[in-house]
Order: sequence, then structure tokens, then C-alpha cells
Amino acid sequence: MHPQPLSIAIQRLIVRSHGGQTDEDKVKAALAPVKTALEAIESLTVGHPYLLGHELSIVDFYLIPVFTHLSQTPEYEATIAQTSLLRTWWNEVSQLPSVKKVCA
Repeated sequence: MHPQPLSIAIQRLIVRSHGGQTDEDKVKAALAPVKTALEAIESLTVGHPYLLGHELSIVDFYLIPVFTHLSQTPEYEATIAQTSLLRTWWNEVSQLPSVKKVCA
């Protein structure tokens, strides 16, 4: 089984890019678990501008590709609605030149 944010991205981005149709049931089934996971991550966030402080860490590097894909889906806003720290983090991290270059 795929991690839930990846399930949304696969259905919305990859399946469609290969001429398939999004399985809306899979997307709907992933929404609540994604929200729960992001809220849990947010509750552990203790730093700024990065998730654990003033330096990038493995946590940031793990979530950057997740957010790169999730942010391209219509479900993005709904999944981060209750996670203002993660929204702020992504808005800042996504503008880093290194992230722009790698995730372009």
C-alpha cells in the first residue's frame, strides 16, 4: 500500500499523465488519513524556518517531495487547512533555490 499523500499524487498526477482516469474513491479514502498525518507532523514541529529549527534536517528533506507532489493536487488546500505551520513552512521552503532546482 502506498503512503496516503503518494496515493493522492499517483491518482491525480501520474495516472492522468499516462492517459488514465483518476480513481476518485482512492482519492477520497486518502483524504482523512492525510489530514491526520499532517496534523500529527505539525504537532511535532518545533522550529522555524524549518520543521526542527534553523537548519534543514532529514524531516524537511523527507517532506519536500511529499509537498511538491501534494501541492499540485486539488486536495492540497483541504489537506493542509488545519496545519498553518506546515503551510508556512512549505511556502518558505518551496522558494529555496535548491528546492526549486531539484523539484522543477
